Amino acid sequence: MQVYVTQRGDAYHSRSDCSRITGPQRAGASRGYVVHPPREMSLAEAQAWKPVKPCPLCWTVA
Repeated sequence: MQVYVTQRGDAYHSRSDCSRITGPQRAGASRGYVVHPPREMSLAEAQAWKPVKPCPLCWTVA
């Protein structure tokens, strides 16, 4: 299963265009911060990289 995780985020996402990714990235960019694009990786890689939980907006568990 592939997920999307941002450099500083604490959640994994089912879509790279989730508003919980794009909204903070727009805000950061407008303030002059370096914005890192979401990285696509397996869920196992994401959990090994750092503690992440499912995004409550775009992730649903069947």
